[in-house]
Amino acid sequence: MIVYSVLSRKGGVGKSLLVRSLAVQALIEGKRAAILDADPQQTIVSWGKRREAGAPLIVGVGGRTIRDALAEIEGRGGEVVFIDTPPHAEPIINLAAEVADICLLVTGPYPEDLEQVGAVSSIVTALDKASASAIILNKTPAKAHAVTLARSALTTFKSPTCPTTITQLVGHPYASAEGLTVQEREPDSRATKEIAAVWKWINTSVTPSHRPARTPSHRARAAA
Repeated sequence: MIVYSVLSRKGGVGKSLLVRSLAVQALIEGKRAAILDADPQQTIVSWGKRREAGAPLIVGVGGRTIRDALAEIEGRGGEVVFIDTPPHAEPIINLAAEVADICLLVTGPYPEDLEQVGAVSSIVTALDKASASAIILNKTPAKAHAVTLARSALTTFKSPTCPTTITQLVGHPYASAEGLTVQEREPDSRATKEIAAVWKWINTSVTPSHRPARTPSHRARAAA
């Protein structure tokens, strides 16, 4: 099972949007995808309640550790799992980065967004996972000098920046309101093509870190 942790210390940059979009993209490409909602706001859990489809599997951390929750997902057949994390300086951000095979650092294109990237980048670097990480520019304007400036600023970090940005388009929030993602609601849209391009780039350009295999706990096996 491959674990993708989606990280940012700033709220409003679209972590949940990226998590559910990538999880559905993985489903489209034939993977058994799951989401671990580690954010106390439970944005993904709420989205799942609006969703009619039975996949991706959505699991909340609850009172468990992240490792126990991942063991449950693995025991239930998950192949890829995306961890949605809270904003701000929550300890769970460190834990999510620690268990990740790939860390995805999400940021908007503006100065107040970018100044928060350094803190998460430091966590990833301290864990020796810079080569197993990437920066995703999210909620970007359709055409703006801000994106060019953001890319220039992000070159100071060891993590590469995805060449495709995720544009702030209304298709995303409308899809979310219906328990969908933009690929399902608007399959031929620009937004759908951007998500597919980001996912393809992650899989071809980011090398997962190597960690000992997780063994599902007895509780996870029982839940399977």
